[in-house]
Amino acid sequence: MPSHLRTSSRSLRVLAGGVIAGLTLLGITACGVDSGSSSSSGAPSNAAKAGFDAKAPLANLVPDDLKKKGVLTVATQPDFEPANFTPAGETGIKGYNVDLMEAMAKKLGLTVQWEKVPFDQILIGMQSKKFDAAIAGMTDRKQRQEQVDFLDYQWAGTVFMVQKGNPKHVTSAVDGGCGIKIGDVKGSDANRLVDQMAAACTAAGKPATELVSFPNSSDKNLALTSGRIDAIFWPDMAVSVIQRETGDKLESMPVDFEEKVYLGMTFNKADTALRDAFVKALDAIHEDGAYDSILKKWDVSVIDLKAPGVNLADK
Repeated sequence: MPSHLRTSSRSLRVLAGGVIAGLTLLGITACGVDSGSSSSSGAPSNAAKAGFDAKAPLANLVPDDLKKKGVLTVATQPDFEPANFTPAGETGIKGYNVDLMEAMAKKLGLTVQWEKVPFDQILIGMQSKKFDAAIAGMTDRKQRQEQVDFLDYQWAGTVFMVQKGNPKHVTSAVDGGCGIKIGDVKGSDANRLVDQMAAACTAAGKPATELVSFPNSSDKNLALTSGRIDAIFWPDMAVSVIQRETGDKLESMPVDFEEKVYLGMTFNKADTALRDAFVKALDAIHEDGAYDSILKKWDVSVIDLKAPGVNLADK
């Protein structure tokens, strides 16, 4: 783990090192963002008219440009319950990520304007400053830290989801899925895990594991229940959600070769003042109990990260 600077009473840690700006994601374009913004309540966002609340507890930490704008533009892909999702028949975004972001923004005197963005375009949008921040359950990785800064606020374990009865006899081991097709959302962290599986299978003289990419979680889940793929990776805290959504057609098993990972909201690497303001805001919602209350509301206390901080991943 790299050295970190202590930044608060809850030991929020900031990665030491210089700011790296202007890096881009290979092969990803900055298009395709949903032009419609929405508030978490489902009504069109009127955040820009709300203005900056100079009386908020941490208002003095907000950069001047955002004080003038009065609104924080935040990107997410709203397709994953209970983190960030748009319920059927609604247009707004809900979930514990939404509640956490809005609780922090309120401490800073800012209103959130949500932007619905394909997952694989979030990082490039952050680098180009199309958005002020993003929160979408993104795994903190050293390679990604070259492109954006992470404020890690939760951690998560990973399981396999397979069809009921496990017809392909997938096991939890790194070579336990040789020759199968694993689905995930384009731009996710699954490629790294599938590469590990494929290498182990090839070394054992067995067919390699294959990754099949989908534009969103709904398409991925449908492919699994219909048998077009054989397994998916899934956060351990949301197993009950996918089982409910798929009519209890799936079962889970641990992924033995993957440690728990940090998940974070992201900021442009040049926006250190905004990032550090959110470090303090996250500390504040820990201290006043809002963080714990939100996790309890969504039944995801398993993700609780007791010592959050910036760029915590060391690999």
